[in-house]
Amino acid sequence: MKISIKNQFRWLLLLLLTGITAGVVASTLTVLIHLIQAISFGYHSGSFSSEIAKIAPLRRAISVFLAGIVAAFGWHALAKYFKPFKTIKAIVQDHEKVHPSSTFCHGILQLVTVSMGSPLGREGASREVSVALTATWLQFFQLNKKEISLLLACASGAALGAVYNAPLATAIFIIENVLLKWSKHHVLSAAITSFTAVWTVRLLSGNVIQYKLSPLDWNSSLFLWAPLFGFFVAIIIFFYKHLLKISPKRDLTSPTYIYWVISSFVLVAILSIFFPHILGNGKAGLLYFLHAKYDFLYVSGLLSAKAVAVLVTFYAGAFGGRIAPSMMMGGGLGLLAAQAWNSYLPNISIPFAIVIGATLFLAIINNIPVAAVFFLLEITDQPLWNALPIAIAILSALLCQKIGSSLFKIKI
Repeated sequence: MKISIKNQFRWLLLLLLTGITAGVVASTLTVLIHLIQAISFGYHSGSFSSEIAKIAPLRRAISVFLAGIVAAFGWHALAKYFKPFKTIKAIVQDHEKVHPSSTFCHGILQLVTVSMGSPLGREGASREVSVALTATWLQFFQLNKKEISLLLACASGAALGAVYNAPLATAIFIIENVLLKWSKHHVLSAAITSFTAVWTVRLLSGNVIQYKLSPLDWNSSLFLWAPLFGFFVAIIIFFYKHLLKISPKRDLTSPTYIYWVISSFVLVAILSIFFPHILGNGKAGLLYFLHAKYDFLYVSGLLSAKAVAVLVTFYAGAFGGRIAPSMMMGGGLGLLAAQAWNSYLPNISIPFAIVIGATLFLAIINNIPVAAVFFLLEITDQPLWNALPIAIAILSALLCQKIGSSLFKIKI
């Protein structure tokens, strides 16, 4: 009995240390991101999201081009001279050995390139740095492979929650996307580390809601629009997901890898001249959709440009997250669909439609239908009952997926 209590207390201590590590990492990297963005784009006040459209087009393009140089030579050197980098899923599912220095540098490269204008997400940076640092101090404890894998899974997810201030969604994300197994032990471990990480960030940096909206209202028309939007737009999202899935696995040690990555960033730099909001992880674009005056041509072009930018950078072999880019693209689809609906049918809430679109794209691209609902509720500060129309849209999209899989005999 005493041994059991001692082991449980020891495990609780490890979970708390994991959460604190993730929280400190998230706070530190957020400061570093803002510093790199300010230096890269030359603004002295405001945020990247509010200032990026005001930056001279040439300055934007040069920063993105330099990001491509850093990405190409950085990952080429990392693959050639460091120990092999292992993905978080390989570490957790296959119990692959973590090489902290490689994982740390891999995450920092993502942080730097996204801060300089890469169109990919930055959550991978905090997750990988958190895993690298947690793996470093775990070496001082006698743990088996399953315990190490669970703690590193929690470290990666908790860092995500700490970045977005979304502890509940993150606990679900750890189970749904990383561990892929529901159990009491997993749920408790994920919850403790996620909430600890978020509370650590709130203590260090304050309680910041990144996409805060007033409580959104829904009507009967939204309950008709949501399943229709979910079903038909899911076709577009599943097709885009397939394109991402078939992106070739590049040989990072090959010189041609450098050319591929630089070329992809040159294309992104050109697109940024006309569509500045494609730059960065997608926060600038989603905030633009939520708050700017509607312009059909610019919104359509911005959505298309972001989709192309994300696709070509992944195709070239660059690394980054998919969470914020997914939300931006989904938000754009929701905005366009809602504006079209409101032109002919009883009006629905445009911001609510954007949130539904963002959730839908996030859920499908990242395979997190449950976590995505709570994620958007938390980062926009919405009441729990607003999950209902969002969940209806996702269920409709999953129905579309099942029908598509049955008809075409493909896994999507």
